[in-house]
Amino acid sequence: MMNSSWSLPLRCLAFIGWFTGQFLVTSLQVSALILTPGRQPEPGIVRFALAELSEAELTLLIALVTITPDTLVIAVDRERHEMFVHGMFVGDDPEQLRAGLRTTQDRLIRGVRRRPDAAPARKDAA
Repeated sequence: MMNSSWSLPLRCLAFIGWFTGQFLVTSLQVSALILTPGRQPEPGIVRFALAELSEAELTLLIALVTITPDTLVIAVDRERHEMFVHGMFVGDDPEQLRAGLRTTQDRLIRGVRRRPDAAPARKDAA
């Protein structure tokens, strides 16, 4: 039922609400880092394997990751379907950042695709 194209507006609103919450949480984490004396970030760069995304979905994912206060997309390799992301709180656990990116990607797909269980429509170059 929630995978039908009729549920797209609800899924889109749910994604916007979820992302707004994530944005606020990471904003508070970065603010706490700045305001707490002696606290240091534990930055790192991770490679993240992308799902099969349309150009619009990929662009939106990159924008969302980049506007999130603790992450920044450094590079995207479209041929290998991967991107490199800098995170402020990577430390010794890069899997935690990858899991967060995977959650964002999965929720984005569910929030913007008419049929989230289907592959994106492809536009072949002429």
